[in-house]
Amino acid sequence: MFHYEWYRLLFLFFIFCNIGWVIESSIESLYRRRFINRGFLNGPYIPIYGFGGMTILICCMPFRHNGFLVYIVGVLSCTALEFFVGWVMETIFQKQFWDYSMLKFTYKNRISLIPSLFWGLLSLFLVYVLYAPVDKLANFVSAEFAMIYDLIFAVVMLVDIVISISRHIHYKEYLKKFTPEKAKRLITIKFISLGGAVMRRRRRIVKFITQLRFELGADDEQDDTDTLLEDLEKEAN
Repeated sequence: MFHYEWYRLLFLFFIFCNIGWVIESSIESLYRRRFINRGFLNGPYIPIYGFGGMTILICCMPFRHNGFLVYIVGVLSCTALEFFVGWVMETIFQKQFWDYSMLKFTYKNRISLIPSLFWGLLSLFLVYVLYAPVDKLANFVSAEFAMIYDLIFAVVMLVDIVISISRHIHYKEYLKKFTPEKAKRLITIKFISLGGAVMRRRRRIVKFITQLRFELGADDEQDDTDTLLEDLEKEAN
């Protein structure tokens, strides 16, 4: 693991970001039967998968000769990462970006037993299956190609992060530029992009929509909260 040059480590990070985006977007798009760009950002990458992949390699590769230890270390390290990232994003944005409230054995809805057990399986898959081809790719490409790849994705992702954070912070102000119907559609797309679990938080959605309707000045007689919520759920399903 530690024989990589810095630019190849960064190359691996972006590859894992890309793989995570492909997996999540593919699953969600197949479920919704239309293309869904998953994640907080706009581009074809999900940074937490990059951090997750690198965390698994750093923490689990020293135990690769013992599958049980790989699994346990993967569960613990990925769960800790998931909790930390969730806490950071909630602290910054005052909003939960994934929600395990529909599952049992959760802690603050940021982590849950079932996903944590899945992270262990994912660790086994990465260490024993995915790592070999990814390692070959990282060592196959030239140093120049890796550096250019890193530079492009670093700049694009940085710009994307700045734009996405700015838009999220000012999201309600951003929605005021549109009619209530257009705003409703944008909310639907946003909820779906953040995952199906968010759509199950009925009380939170009602509160958000009610507040948004008040700020947009929507007519109660034409579009009450229950009707708007039903429309959102139809769109999501």
